[in-house]
Amino acid sequence: MTKLEYLLMYQKADLKKQQLENNLRTTESRQKLNKITKLLREQQAAIQKLTEDADAQQTALSRLLAQQEGLSHELELNHSEMETLEADEEVTAEELTEFRVDVERLNRELGRLEKDVKGLLDQLEKTTADFQKARSLGGRAKKEYDRLRAVCEVEKTEGAADIATATKEMETVERQVDPTFLAKYKRARVHHNMPVVPVVNEKCSGCNMSIPMAVIKKLNSQETVLECENCGRILYQK
Repeated sequence: MTKLEYLLMYQKADLKKQQLENNLRTTESRQKLNKITKLLREQQAAIQKLTEDADAQQTALSRLLAQQEGLSHELELNHSEMETLEADEEVTAEELTEFRVDVERLNRELGRLEKDVKGLLDQLEKTTADFQKARSLGGRAKKEYDRLRAVCEVEKTEGAADIATATKEMETVERQVDPTFLAKYKRARVHHNMPVVPVVNEKCSGCNMSIPMAVIKKLNSQETVLECENCGRILYQK
């Protein structure tokens, strides 16, 4: 056999192994597992975000409730003091008016706080509901993930023997390939799925670039390896 024929045999074995590996990565179970894995990550991120939101809302609520309690206590004291002032005949109408204005201000602030507390409670309730929903979805997704992962592990085990056989075949052929040819093949393989391609209609069948006639004439010798100047694939003449 010629050097080129050994190289083509090596490529055939390489592509066979790649196909087996691709088949294993693209089974229906594997595709479903990839989707459920993405869903799990999204749910985990959502749960983390909702947890942070709930913590922030709870902190804000505690602060508002403390302010509300402080204002209520202050207002209660003011109401008591108002009753005392109204019973005091020496207190002027101006002083009472000023005190009533202060009480009204406290009432407005307390009303605003009560509104803010209600709004925050509504937000916290929604966040909690969203959190429970995300956890429920995540729990169901985790069960499906575990089931699919087990199926994929079985498929991997069953496919391992075929891949091992293909690997041994590659290694056997590799020992017969000219080292120079093999080095160029592996360099081209980094960028191309099929590194060795024929010249068809005076063009590289890999990138469709025209090949100079002088190069084509050199390809008549199957002991010579030439590369496409455009894509770097190894060329041969059928």
